[in-house]
Amino acid sequence: MKNLIVNADDFGLAEGVNQGIIDCHTRGAVSSTTLLVSGEAAQSAVAAAARHPRLGVGLHLNLTSGKPVLAAWRVPSLVDDDGFFPGMSAMVRRLICVRALRGELEAEVQAQIEKCIELGVNPTHIDSHHHLHALPRLRSVVCGVCRKAGITRMRGYHMSARSLKAFAVAAVARMPAGESLRSPDRFSGIEVMGRRDMAVTLRHELSATGDTLEFMCHPGYADESLSRASTYSSLREVELEALMSEDFIRVIEAAGVRLVSFRDL
Repeated sequence: MKNLIVNADDFGLAEGVNQGIIDCHTRGAVSSTTLLVSGEAAQSAVAAAARHPRLGVGLHLNLTSGKPVLAAWRVPSLVDDDGFFPGMSAMVRRLICVRALRGELEAEVQAQIEKCIELGVNPTHIDSHHHLHALPRLRSVVCGVCRKAGITRMRGYHMSARSLKAFAVAAVARMPAGESLRSPDRFSGIEVMGRRDMAVTLRHELSATGDTLEFMCHPGYADESLSRASTYSSLREVELEALMSEDFIRVIEAAGVRLVSFRDL
């Protein structure tokens, strides 16, 4: 029997995201999520997860948005002049050009793991905001820090690239990085972000080879707090509707798969 992990990113980003993820979990569409420890609704996310113990919760490593967990003076190569992460494109350049120092990367990754545990979550796995850990330099750092922290599972990018973004992420993720952690056999979800036809893609992916598929999603309600926190707002409601639909649930049931989390790998 195949395993399916439906993982919702950005838990803790905003109250609307938290509620959307929990609603999809209780509907039987989401089995796993990853916590953004710096999100304004991180504490309420953890409280919600405690009421739903079957929901696996990992760490959504963030090096692109907002402020680091550590004081800015401790990680100057990771922040701008105002002490904020510089955004996705700028952080990618810093990682590629080795401007972002390895020691500071290790310290911030460790700090986010510790913050996750301090909030009350022993993370089942790790992934990253904007897929940054696909880059081999950061992936190497993440794997090393996670092994020391006892985290043995992470998002992998073994996928059929059917969009330009998915192709770019998959290509970068194929570059060797030394250490590795356990990952599902296949990954999908980038190409259907903000779309209503998630069930069609899920059906196709479940017919492919591999024992375990991770299907990524970003459900949420576009409330005022979410609009403040992210430009990806209204499309989260589109994803929410797609995940809660009868079509999506029927695909899972018809495939005869086990809906699991990363702790079951």
